[in-house]
Amino acid sequence: MSRCKNNAVKEPKAHSLEQAADILVEKFPLHLNPEQTLLARNLQMEAARVWNAACNIHRTIYGRYGYWLSEGAIKALLKGKYGLHSQSVQAVVETYFECCERTRELHLQGYTEWKYPYRRKRFFTVTWKKAAITHKGRILKLSNGWGREPLMVKLPKRLTNAAILQAQLVWHRNQYWLHVTVEKPALLKVQGDVCAAIDPGEVHALTITDGNDALVISGRLLRSLNRLRNKVLRQLQRAISKTKEGSRKRRKLLAKKYRFLNWIERRIEHTLHAISANAVRWCLGRSVKTVYIGNPEGVRERDCGRKHNQRMGQWALGKLRDLLAYKLKRHGIELIPVDERGTSGTCPVCGEYTRQTGRVYRCGNATCGFTGIHRDVLGASGILDKALYGGFTRGRRLPGKVEYLRPQVLAPKRAA
Repeated sequence: MSRCKNNAVKEPKAHSLEQAADILVEKFPLHLNPEQTLLARNLQMEAARVWNAACNIHRTIYGRYGYWLSEGAIKALLKGKYGLHSQSVQAVVETYFECCERTRELHLQGYTEWKYPYRRKRFFTVTWKKAAITHKGRILKLSNGWGREPLMVKLPKRLTNAAILQAQLVWHRNQYWLHVTVEKPALLKVQGDVCAAIDPGEVHALTITDGNDALVISGRLLRSLNRLRNKVLRQLQRAISKTKEGSRKRRKLLAKKYRFLNWIERRIEHTLHAISANAVRWCLGRSVKTVYIGNPEGVRERDCGRKHNQRMGQWALGKLRDLLAYKLKRHGIELIPVDERGTSGTCPVCGEYTRQTGRVYRCGNATCGFTGIHRDVLGASGILDKALYGGFTRGRRLPGKVEYLRPQVLAPKRAA
């Protein structure tokens, strides 16, 4: 879904609890017949022509007259000249101006290597706003203007009665996807002042504690999926490299590669959703209002060898953090990042730091010798201590009950 503020759907103003709603984005693959596929392809090519025209007009007028046309002026120039719904044309122009505005902001911040939009595009994402959408049951009709063939798609069952505000046609890998913006009833907000902390990890995806209890969610399923992706891609890329460009065998191998990537990405995304949902349920069960999450950027930037660097590069920390943020926000829970430096190695008894190698914490101070707690549980406890008191306190109370969870994801078999 477009991040452009001009294309963003405005949240409805709630005058009562019954009218409160959340705006979410649902994504699902489209299974189109050949005629629909050709129509979708033509629509994306038409959207690309709108983008190219906006870019050319904007730059040409400035080059000749030294004047930047406004967004409204370019919309007026392009009105009624393309085979798209009028608001779909406007959405492309709005996206172009949002890119220009974002580039200008980056230049002001010192990132002068970023360039204003100039490349010609062959395909571009098509956006339908509310006026161009007709929704009846599971059938979604996306209008392309008066007298033109609309794009008809079938929605998943979960969206049968959803209020759809916007739709975007996206090409991902070797398949069309539809990103729809839907309005859902707002969830009840958490009432309380309980704080918790999350220590994200690669072996254990999340470790969360409120000071009394702790939950350790395993990330080994994600690790195994990443290893499977690396192994299969290695085999496919070797086979592809031995074929001639444009050959029938090469096309078959590329199609097989993209089918596998689509399947493995859906598995990984499903697993991330399962992990974040379990963490949110844990917070709701304890009326947690504020969650502090560690920021391990220093660990990710450290060079520790080829294999370790590959694992760090494939660690989906940012995506998991985004999922947690939006799921917690729906319940009125705030997610705050905290520097986690020293949290997994600082002894809770004597306060000395010891570099750890195993999963069980062991204090290196001979006079202390504290041990027996999971290193990630201690890290989450340290993040909570650091967030609440600004540093580590000696003799702090550690979680008495630690639960371990290995998320199970049921997914369809991989396509051959």
